[in-house]
Amino acid sequence: MWTKIKSVYDALSVKTWACFLAGAAMGVIIWTFSSSALQDVIVFGAFLFALFFAERGKLAWKQPAGAAFVILLIYHFITLPFSVSPEMSVNDTVRMLEVLAGAFAIPVVFNTDKKISRAIFYSAVGIALTLAYDLVRMAVYLGPDILAKAHSFRPFILNHSNVASMMAGLSFFVFLYQVPQYLPRLAGGRERASFWPALGCLAGGLVCVAYLFIAASRGPQIAFALAFVFSGLIMPGWRNKLIWLTILVILGAAILVNYKHINPRFAEKKTMAGFSERDRVWKHTWQLVQEKPWFGHGYGKRNFEMNYYASQPPRANYHFPHCHQYWLKLLFEYGWTGLGLYAAAWLILAVSLLHRISTAPTLGDRLLPGAIALMLLFIHLYGLGDYPDNIVQVAQVWLIPAALVALIRPLHQNS
Repeated sequence: MWTKIKSVYDALSVKTWACFLAGAAMGVIIWTFSSSALQDVIVFGAFLFALFFAERGKLAWKQPAGAAFVILLIYHFITLPFSVSPEMSVNDTVRMLEVLAGAFAIPVVFNTDKKISRAIFYSAVGIALTLAYDLVRMAVYLGPDILAKAHSFRPFILNHSNVASMMAGLSFFVFLYQVPQYLPRLAGGRERASFWPALGCLAGGLVCVAYLFIAASRGPQIAFALAFVFSGLIMPGWRNKLIWLTILVILGAAILVNYKHINPRFAEKKTMAGFSERDRVWKHTWQLVQEKPWFGHGYGKRNFEMNYYASQPPRANYHFPHCHQYWLKLLFEYGWTGLGLYAAAWLILAVSLLHRISTAPTLGDRLLPGAIALMLLFIHLYGLGDYPDNIVQVAQVWLIPAALVALIRPLHQNS
């Protein structure tokens, strides 16, 4: 029985189409059905595997950036008993254990840059397939009103239109860096070009851009545009960067002239004036920070809601489950001490990625660390005006070990 299963596996594992289907299915399970029991089995199964082969991932966490994030995790657990509501903070931490288990497993299971690259690629494929289905669903139900009503169309395919738009943007950057790998001369290689996979990546990227446009979520659109500006910096050589800058100036001018047509929601004075009343939650959260400035109120969204709504906040038309700003949320939860630790960890990782990108001689060497850097930049830009929640938060956490693995390999070393 097992012999037959193994022989079938061996026969299928060498088939490109079989690997693609399996990878895409895994991407859909992990990201689209993120609350399913099947995903739990996969993630905790990978964690158990990583426990027995932890040596494979040790190098990733031994780097300065890896050590900084380990210190953050230790700090988090040390501060739990000192939360305003330890029970709530512990419960919300328990909910994050699966994400942390996945982060521990990633550098063990995907311990080379090629494995990390495949994992990120199939994640993007799974998300793109999900978003393509959602576009078809919206087209069927909304018809000609799709551009006007897509932003509020429910049920949301990935929890919320902002979340789906963020995942679309992240997937776009994955497809963007995959295209040169299938056209090796662009990346400084000599291998034969694979045009069909390159076209597939272009199609996936178009689906993601179409979703960003149709969903009309302003925050993700602004963050995506700003992150896209930096994507050209991955290319080696000042001439390439100059060409990229010229293209950006032309595109930027076209967007500025037509931004109200690209997304009419930018013309809504009522919601744009106070960023959908986010200014109210920002100001009041800042006042709460002054009460516990050094070590914060404790971790968790429920802990925030309890403290926020018990402190007589200003009236608003919206309910705020969090403070809609990444760094302000950290400041509320951990105080200035924790915020400093977080800032240091992210800065160390950013400097490490930038150093790897700048010292890599060819575009091919820059693609993986560059794509991960762009995705993290995209999330952090979005975090300036909102909190990366749901699976966007999962992506943010899991990109940390992915970046650490991408930083391990010495340049020009095959993996």
